[in-house]
Amino acid sequence: MSDTILQLKGVIKEFRKFRAVGGAEGLTFDVRRGGFLGLIGPNGAGKSTTFNLISGVLEPTMGTVTFDGTDLSSLSIAEIAGLGLGRTFQTPRAFDSLSVLDNVMVGLAHDEEGPLAALLGRWKGTERALTGKAEAALERVGLIARRHDSVSNLSGGELRMLEVARQLVREPRILLLDEPTAGVDPTLQGKLSQILSDLHAQGTTLIVVEHNLGFLMSLADSVVVLQNGGLLAQGAPDDIRRDPAVIAAYLGADHEA
Repeated sequence: MSDTILQLKGVIKEFRKFRAVGGAEGLTFDVRRGGFLGLIGPNGAGKSTTFNLISGVLEPTMGTVTFDGTDLSSLSIAEIAGLGLGRTFQTPRAFDSLSVLDNVMVGLAHDEEGPLAALLGRWKGTERALTGKAEAALERVGLIARRHDSVSNLSGGELRMLEVARQLVREPRILLLDEPTAGVDPTLQGKLSQILSDLHAQGTTLIVVEHNLGFLMSLADSVVVLQNGGLLAQGAPDDIRRDPAVIAAYLGADHEA
């Protein structure tokens, strides 16, 4: 079994004539099996677009994204999720008409979530037996007391934690988190830090986009830095903190060790 679980090789994504990801040579980097990779860079560096390419929301203009030896270019979002890839979004997504618990149940029952599945009640029936698993996920993210509340009553930070719960319940092999601490209060950030540490210890591969560098650098074992859609640097957090190119382009001189 290869030590690499995810590989981007020569990946380019263009929208008309604008190259959002790829830089001059195409974006290439590997993600170690069971690793914790932080993905950082200035606004507009291509981080969320890279997540969209990995998760199948977008197809590369050129290059390949490979998950454990499988080329993802011809697969649907649902098929990629079925391989064991989970992902949260910069803007939390939820079914406002459902309770907190039912939102997790929808995610548990169906790889391809959608309002139609929820409205038709396809998450009901035998999936009721999985309620305990969904409640355990809500317990982990600190939302168990809100399980019967409408999602419309949750704060922005609680919605982000709900998204995490919806992915935890699927037990993904790779979990992509896009700005997970945005709008999350310090107490829930502490819970999130413990959740990610536990998942990492259990062997889940994590890839996290995060502007809260203190949070990310304390958890990640490797960091990829993007600039203008290309790879600026990759290495251990301490090496990234000291990298002159990263300091000049993104972190600022006050972060230099």
